[in-house]
Amino acid sequence: MITPKKIPVARPRLPPAGALAPYIERIDGARWYSNFGPLCMEFEARLAARFGLSPAGICTISNATLGLELALRTAGAKPGTLCLLPSWTFSASVHAVLEAGLIPCFMDVDDQGLITPDLVHEALTAAPSEVGAIMPVAVCGQPIDPAVWSRVAQQSGIPVVLDAAPGFDGARAGNLLSVVSLHATKILGVGEGGFVMSSDPDLVASVRLKSNFGFQGSREALTQATNGKLSEYAAAVGLAGLDEWPARRAAFQAAAQRYRDNLADIPGAWLPAGWGQDWCSTTCVVGLPEPACLMPVLDSLHGAGVETRAWWGRGMHTHRAFAGYPRLALPVTERLAETILGLPFYIDMTFEEIDTVCAALRQELRRWPESGA
Repeated sequence: MITPKKIPVARPRLPPAGALAPYIERIDGARWYSNFGPLCMEFEARLAARFGLSPAGICTISNATLGLELALRTAGAKPGTLCLLPSWTFSASVHAVLEAGLIPCFMDVDDQGLITPDLVHEALTAAPSEVGAIMPVAVCGQPIDPAVWSRVAQQSGIPVVLDAAPGFDGARAGNLLSVVSLHATKILGVGEGGFVMSSDPDLVASVRLKSNFGFQGSREALTQATNGKLSEYAAAVGLAGLDEWPARRAAFQAAAQRYRDNLADIPGAWLPAGWGQDWCSTTCVVGLPEPACLMPVLDSLHGAGVETRAWWGRGMHTHRAFAGYPRLALPVTERLAETILGLPFYIDMTFEEIDTVCAALRQELRRWPESGA
């Protein structure tokens, strides 16, 4: 029996050593290794230009989880109150809420896995106690419109922070604080890192203060703070990543389009709206027509040597660490948990590998009349 070639669910790739060399030489020459050094400031300026912001609109951070915590504190979220956020997210979102002194309150999402203003309005009515913050999450990297959520914040009087951790390509800047991850698994990665952005430079300056011991031009701590700075070495990886960004995005987009072409003849299977067309991320998830499909599809994929992942499990409300916190009705979350499957996706994934994945998926789904195949 021939064992099929293993197709991993993810294979992160950062810029190669040759691309980093000029930036590392600059670090060696300056002998400045952290504390918002020249490479970090250049990286922030280039990120700001990409998002149509002034350089003061970006603050790099050592990781996005800490960025979310500092953004919630900066936005004025009242400690001890509830933070509305989706259960359909990664655990980092919940840890950040807790570290900011808030109580997570899990709410439901729409069919694309996102919370919406209408859902938030319903959740505010059903919440068991005072809501002090709202945190929409771009769970697959989808664009989140800051203007829409700015109106929610203004109308409700409740601070809103946007968790755009996987959404570098789809993220949009606005007056709210948005947090983007630069983890190695993301479409633009530095190994470990992230950034916080807003068109309001005062908000970003406050995040910077809180990430730098409370220092602002002196060694006097002006406020309660932490150490969350990005190193010059991580900034070097980020700069090299921006150098190759057009080619990098094109490679991901081509792979995503191959998935779309392959799955076009399976009406019961669906991909997130706009993925690979309007925006890209490193998370490829497919929706199945019904829960009963999941185990047979898994068997078919694993039999073909295809690794899969339930990226968000059954929702954060099912994790032991979070099970005791408030949650509202979660019917869509529970359905997504039984019908969403993470598929392999990485920058150098071949069309042959994508075809293998989709053939195994198609083989099983054709057995299901509900798929329409």
